[in-house]
Amino acid sequence: MKTGNTFLFLLFLLSGRLMLTAVAEQLSTQEAAFLCQEAEQFFHQANEIFRQEPARARELTQRAAARYERVIAESSLHNGPLYYNLGNIYFKMGDLGRAILNYRRAQQLNPNDRQLLQNLQFARAQRQDSFREPEQTRIMQTIFFLHYDFSPTTRQRLFLCLYILSFLLGTVMIWYKPTWLKVSFGIVAALTVTLALSLYITLHELRSKRPGVVLAREVVARKGDGESYAPSFNTPLHAGTEFILLEQRDGWSEVSLPDGQRTWLPNQSFALLWEEEH
Repeated sequence: MKTGNTFLFLLFLLSGRLMLTAVAEQLSTQEAAFLCQEAEQFFHQANEIFRQEPARARELTQRAAARYERVIAESSLHNGPLYYNLGNIYFKMGDLGRAILNYRRAQQLNPNDRQLLQNLQFARAQRQDSFREPEQTRIMQTIFFLHYDFSPTTRQRLFLCLYILSFLLGTVMIWYKPTWLKVSFGIVAALTVTLALSLYITLHELRSKRPGVVLAREVVARKGDGESYAPSFNTPLHAGTEFILLEQRDGWSEVSLPDGQRTWLPNQSFALLWEEEH
């Protein structure tokens, strides 16, 4: 009995030491910033010698990517510029899947960056796979342009302005109620409610949907969760294809493609924008 208690005590001490070691291995803010600075320097150097020394330039680019990836894995420094820079590096390396993945991450953290959106659109244009959105989706995007064409930040600002304006108009209407004021109040109130619903839908989608990107150069999409199932398409999917995760089962995931088709992919062929706990 005594021996058993001693063993449990030693096991407890060992597990505690391992936990402290894991915490100690986390990068400090200064170390993360230094690695980011190094990564930027390597990338700039690679761009300068790209034509004269392509092999050396590729090595520097890989070192820059490794430093950014270490910062993401071992620190709490996660922001739009970091993922944007990493997306640029992977695009330079010809890794279209990881470029789009990190551009998408940067977009969620910094949705109003025009240069980022241009780079993302350009990277998407290089993909081998193309999908036609369902007609219903295109109609919805046209009708509800306010929701689809404006970023969440812009809609938040519009909502705040319209909310304040509707409050002021409502206050004035307590004493003064001409027809034009009632019509104006109705329009402003309707737009305020519409924006509120739009923001709620966006928040719900961010919490419930799990988008991902194919990283493998090509992968055979199948009709079920295993190699024994027939391929879903005549040709494989390629790096950069985006999807929404629906279900995961035994190393495979069912996903929804941009055109609404469903298929199964092996988990090692893709990455999600964020892990579930993000």
